[in-house]
This record gives sequence, structure tokens and C-alpha cells, in this order.
Amino acid sequence: MFVIMRTIGLVLVGIIVVSASWSQDKPVESRLPLKEEQLSVYRRFLDKFSSLHFRNLAIRTVPLDFEGLPAGRPCLRGIDLENLDESLHTTHIFGPGIAKGAELRLVTPVEQEELLQRRESSTDKRNEKLGDDVHKPFSELDYLVLSEIAFDSKHRFAILKYLLVCGQHCVSGATLVMERVDGTWTVSSRRPCALFVGN
Repeated sequence: MFVIMRTIGLVLVGIIVVSASWSQDKPVESRLPLKEEQLSVYRRFLDKFSSLHFRNLAIRTVPLDFEGLPAGRPCLRGIDLENLDESLHTTHIFGPGIAKGAELRLVTPVEQEELLQRRESSTDKRNEKLGDDVHKPFSELDYLVLSEIAFDSKHRFAILKYLLVCGQHCVSGATLVMERVDGTWTVSSRRPCALFVGN
């Protein structure tokens, strides 16, 4: 009887440990809307980086991560980040107001997958027709993904990661430090923390 009870106890402990570790890795969608300060950082980014010619924005943010940053994160030295755990484990849904006059379409995960499939199909056709010109951009099929924002304790700096998805195996992006100067979010001289391009 003792052996059975002990075995059941061990199985229950194992289930609890596995489910706890799984829930820590899975992002949580915030029930609260984005705050005006967060929206102002996102809008300023979208305005400043419109030269990337993206027309589609992922409707959901992704948790911030520090992958790709150099050891010791030199671009973040002297910045005391607050509520970092929230930025690392939370997502938000963008509303239509994020675009604020820009020609930008919010795309769901299903629409993102459709864009990737159309991109791959178009790339195959372009390979046949264009040869070396196959790498010209198809901005109408690319989409931008923005991370959650981490603010410093004085709300002078905002850390943000972006990914420009241009195919199944084509992603570029950066982790940026934005700075509030005279009430306006600007790209800091510390930028970028990390640039990355993947194929």
C-alpha cells in the first residue's frame, strides 16, 4: 500500500513540475490594453522605421527576449529595467489605432502563414523568371512582428525588439533602445543592441 501511495505521489509531483515549467514558457496574453506610453513607443517606431516598407503588422506582440545581444548587454548598461518579468512573458493584441494614418494591415497568425505561403509560391515563380533578381523585396508579403516593451525605472528608455519576416527562412531584425527626449521617443545613440539576419 505504501509503495502504491508513494508512486502516486511521485507521479503527481512529476505532473506538477512539468506543467509548472510548461506554463512558465508559454506567453500570457494580457487582459489589459496597451498603455498610452507603450502605444507612443510603438507608433514612433513604426513612423521612424517606415523605410523598411512593411505593410503588414502582426496583430499580437511577442515577449521580449535578449537573444543575440553581446555578453554583458553593453547597450543596456546603466539602464535599470522595471517589470522585466512581465515584458518577458506577456503579449498584447494591437487594435486598429496602432496604425494612426499609416497604410498598415494587422495580420493574425493564420494570415501570417498565408503570407508566408504566398511568398514561397511567388519566390518559386520568380526563380523561373528573374534569375538573379529573385531577392528583390516583396513588401506586400512581408510582415513585421514587435515585441513587448521594457521600460527603465524612470521611463526615459524603452527596449524593443522587431522582426521583419520575409519568408519561411528569412527573418531580420534588431533589439533597440529608444530614448525619450523632450517628450518624444527617439532612437538612442545606443542603438541597435543587436542586429540579426537569418535565412
